[in-house]
Amino acid sequence: MAQQIFSVTSYYGFAAVITGVFALLYFVYHNAYPKPLPGIPYNTQATVKFAGDLPEIQERQKDGASIRPWFLEQAHRHGSAITQIFLGPFARPAILISDFREVNDILMYREADFKRGKKVDVFSGILPHAHPAMETFDPRFKSTRDLVRDVMTPSFLQSVSAPRAYDVAVNLVELWRLKHRMAKGHPFQAADDIVEFSFDAILSAATGLGASGGDVWQQLLHLRKFESNATFAADRASVNEPVNLPALGRSVKLKALSTDEESLWKGFYMPWPKLYHRVNKLRPSVRDARRVLRGHINSQITAAVPRLRAGSAPECALDYVIQREVKAADKVGRAPVLDDPRIRDQIYGYLIAGHDTSAGTLAWAVRRLMANPEEQVKIRDNLRETYSDAWREKRLPTAQELVKHAPYLDAFLEEVLRLNCPVVTIMVTTKRDTLILGHHVPEDTIVFLNLTGPSLNRPSVAVPEALRSESSQAHGNVRENWDDMSPSQFMPERWLTRDEDGRLAFNASAGPTLSFSAGNRGCWGKRLGYLELRIVLSVLVWSFNFEEVPEKIVNWDTYDSLVTAPKDCYIRPTDAC
Repeated sequence: MAQQIFSVTSYYGFAAVITGVFALLYFVYHNAYPKPLPGIPYNTQATVKFAGDLPEIQERQKDGASIRPWFLEQAHRHGSAITQIFLGPFARPAILISDFREVNDILMYREADFKRGKKVDVFSGILPHAHPAMETFDPRFKSTRDLVRDVMTPSFLQSVSAPRAYDVAVNLVELWRLKHRMAKGHPFQAADDIVEFSFDAILSAATGLGASGGDVWQQLLHLRKFESNATFAADRASVNEPVNLPALGRSVKLKALSTDEESLWKGFYMPWPKLYHRVNKLRPSVRDARRVLRGHINSQITAAVPRLRAGSAPECALDYVIQREVKAADKVGRAPVLDDPRIRDQIYGYLIAGHDTSAGTLAWAVRRLMANPEEQVKIRDNLRETYSDAWREKRLPTAQELVKHAPYLDAFLEEVLRLNCPVVTIMVTTKRDTLILGHHVPEDTIVFLNLTGPSLNRPSVAVPEALRSESSQAHGNVRENWDDMSPSQFMPERWLTRDEDGRLAFNASAGPTLSFSAGNRGCWGKRLGYLELRIVLSVLVWSFNFEEVPEKIVNWDTYDSLVTAPKDCYIRPTDAC
């Protein structure tokens, strides 16, 4: 009898286990597949795939192409400025907004509804004590950002940052002039030069270049050793074939920065950024990168203190932050706190944020110059008119002269940023249940905001005014798209007007743009970015004609990093003067 009871008990126990297993499998199966939010368009085939939209997105990567254009295509694919996408198994639906007014409204006026969310986790893995790793409502945020607040003032940018960017830009001109002579009319690859210029420019502004003089200067010194060698172009049958010129490898500091930039942008693609960073930090290359750049910043702090105490003026952003701390400490009779991790991380964030965006934008700008030779003539004529003393004296404009704006150059740069926005999409997260374009979106939903695409450089998708938020309707008296001005056409004149005296004037408010995001958490280094790009483009266009290169080596394909930039940039510069 007891054996029979045991058998029955075993049977029911076994049945319960099997039932539990099947229930668990059903739960996993049921919850792994996408669950769309009602009323918001989506790709229907994604809902029957375990990974949602990911297989379609990953298909773009097979040939090394960028996945980011996929995000720009969804609005016209569904005829809606709001869509939802599914980024993997068990992932909640994410919202994608492709409309200037709605994106601008969210960034400018709806802080109560949105937070940084996942971005905090991504940045915390690299810069835990910098303000990009903090929510705006974090009590540490304001005091941390204020540490470097004054280094973006016009006076600091003009007196300290502009001369540093100018010196590096002049080095780049000399490097390309030497390459032009050695290439004997052949095109040569300039992508690495642009990356190194951008690194030197931001490093010089942030901490100073140190004894090396920067990567561009080192490349110039290296190439001069081969100047008498005339064989580099000898085996090329045609002058249209590109030539390979000697080059040093990237410096230790640039390699380190590139490693951390890679860790940062990959963090955005990970479902659990904190876990990714913990594992990623175990890699020797990542540990070495942290050591190199933090060591550089610490050494610059050590060198700066006695120089600043002796009365020297600040030479970079780090100097300015240290000077403020030293003066504050002396005022109350305490020792300065120079090992504050916020100082190190704020300056490091300055490097990361400024390097990739400037490099990508400059590469696009050079590509646009070559694709639109008539624009080179217009820019150069305007530069010569604006800096007439330099033109009359047959010299480059000085850094201080270049502080004055040349309107056509400003318009050209703004048009490059509009058509080739370095940051295609950003993300925020809902702080609470909210409405977006008339649709209910739950708390803690990731919302992707396109900073380019429909309404910015593609035709807009119509949005009924009644669906917009109260704040959007209240601020709706602005131009909300470029639909009547060929949005996909490269046309700097869209940013130009005439002042009351009939002179050419740049109008930054001529139409929609989100190249540096918007609102309280928009790009903190926007002013520095514009300054560096204006200076380098001025000296490049003043010095060179960028001649056409063969179509077979013109590649408009892009790569993904923190920004979206062209894979290649072959140039054939000739003297403009």
